[in-house]
Amino acid sequence: MSPKTGSPSGETSGKDTTRKTPAKTQDVNGALRRAYESTVDETIPQSLLDLLSKLD
Repeated sequence: MSPKTGSPSGETSGKDTTRKTPAKTQDVNGALRRAYESTVDETIPQSLLDLLSKLD
């Protein structure tokens, strides 16, 4: 163990950039990305735009 970091010598703390992302994580990432993109692409209903214009 290294006295400065508390980790065995030669190891780094944090994420290992050479490790592949598990399939489940990729599935979740893709699902979240698709949900976000579909939400961003939605049109704003006219009734909401009317309400927002009343705030100005």
